[in-house]
Amino acid sequence: MKLPAALRPFHTFWDSKPFEDLLADPVSLPAFETNSAEPPPPLAPITSALLNLANPVGNTGDRAMLGGTARSLYNVSGAGVKVGILSDSFNLRSGYTVDTASGALASGIQILKDGPAGGADEGRAMAQLVHQVAPSASLAFYTAFRGEADFANGIKALAAAGCKVIVDDVTYLSEPFFQAGGLIQQAIASVIGQGVSYFTSASNQGTNFYENRFTGLATKLPGLNGTYQTMNFGTATTPRNLQSLTIAKGATATIDLQWDQPFASIGTGHASANSLGLVLYDAAGKIVASALANRTGGDPVQIMRFTNTTGSTDFRLGILTNGGAVPPNLFKYIVYGSGTTINDRNAGIGSGTIIGHEEMAGVNCVGAIAASNSTALGGNGRIEAFSSVGPGTILFDSSGNRLATAISTANVDFVAPDGIATSVFSPFYGTSAAAPDAAAVAALMLQANTNLSPTQVTAMLAASAIKVTGPANGTGSGLIQATSAVQQALAAKSKPDITPTKAITGSATPTSTGGALSHDFNTALTSLFQDPTAMQDFFATTDPSLALPDVQITTATAFAIGHALGDTPTLIFDDPTTHLLA
Repeated sequence: MKLPAALRPFHTFWDSKPFEDLLADPVSLPAFETNSAEPPPPLAPITSALLNLANPVGNTGDRAMLGGTARSLYNVSGAGVKVGILSDSFNLRSGYTVDTASGALASGIQILKDGPAGGADEGRAMAQLVHQVAPSASLAFYTAFRGEADFANGIKALAAAGCKVIVDDVTYLSEPFFQAGGLIQQAIASVIGQGVSYFTSASNQGTNFYENRFTGLATKLPGLNGTYQTMNFGTATTPRNLQSLTIAKGATATIDLQWDQPFASIGTGHASANSLGLVLYDAAGKIVASALANRTGGDPVQIMRFTNTTGSTDFRLGILTNGGAVPPNLFKYIVYGSGTTINDRNAGIGSGTIIGHEEMAGVNCVGAIAASNSTALGGNGRIEAFSSVGPGTILFDSSGNRLATAISTANVDFVAPDGIATSVFSPFYGTSAAAPDAAAVAALMLQANTNLSPTQVTAMLAASAIKVTGPANGTGSGLIQATSAVQQALAAKSKPDITPTKAITGSATPTSTGGALSHDFNTALTSLFQDPTAMQDFFATTDPSLALPDVQITTATAFAIGHALGDTPTLIFDDPTTHLLA
């Protein structure tokens, strides 16, 4: 017989077709007499022994962190601790039943809300890694792929369900680079204040970013009409208004550009007083993609997405002012997706590729090292090249006021293993795999000492870490070790923590003077309308004659990305039923 549909495994995450016939008759169940007056006895529960299933989850990550030694030495397994997971989806591909049969997961996982169609069940892979290290911890799941507001609700819902550890592997590209206080950050601050230890994956962008001061040129770009300035990627003596990018054939590059202005969506009465646009040219000087929405009065975010269907890999990027009267000062863009190289000697220098809630003090931001690269497994101790880096820079407080002194949070905090086999991805690479490993060690610690505060958990994990190598601001304290972390947790039982539990979200004294880069937007707008000599606002429009017929235009900013290696940004549509929880 065939396995019932609920028990049939699926192809890898990009193929939703089930194996229809490959597992025909894997086991024969006993037949029952049908002419008996007595009903047949119930079938025994489906177990790994009955189905001859092997647990597909590898133990290399557990070994790299000395998890087994910690469990044996200190008699911990995560019992009594609930871990909440936020990712794309959990059981859209119907693999959970097989996972419980094989021992990859325990039954009874609480699914508060599963993801929308198209999810890869990355959350179930994360759950398997938690279960490998902390097998007695209970688990809960909430999707993070129904919009930022619902992501924030999910954080609060998991805490309300009793989770003392929460881990996510999702970033919204519209989360602020330079400001504290977004919806997700507010929710995290709330649950940390309730004693929850929060973990997030650091993303997989490595050092693929460009950050600089905006230096405007009056020269025009091909095919763009209007009044605007273009970024000078060169020098005063040798100016360049285009930057070279190499984009592999078939690759999709998603460029997330932000600049130093406050976010209107945070709702404090401040907004961006200017706007930057993006335009991409092929080697012949034709426009192949653009993002030119005027963000003045909104959020300082511009996202451009381009899939290279051309025969070339040679492209040029232009950044220009397309709104407001005064250009921004600092800007940064991060490239999401593999296959794109920024051909600029200044690329990869600055505040890094962690953004939004990854930058928060109080959040455990976790980088990745291949389990096989850990010294425990004979490796060289070097982190993954794709693991994102800090230090992050906060320029505005949660009220939208420019800080007198920028805050650099110095994340990544530490690293944990990836490259571990699961039933969903085999192996599971990316910081998406590292973060649940670290969260699982926290569960062991909290079983050993239920009174640990989030501050103590973070400090002990950092103190447990052994040295690793890699890019500056990417290694944190090193590779966490469960033995040392649990030992510290037990030792702290006689030394209660007196540090108040508080998530730092970047509040500081704002500057007392205004200026074009720090004033309230409404005040600035009013003054411009009242001043007849005020400079005309920047704007730019595309000349169709100099653009390819299939030019790729991006206007949306609501993209989310999971942090399994190979994930690409997904356009997210907010759940219309979402009401932000208090």
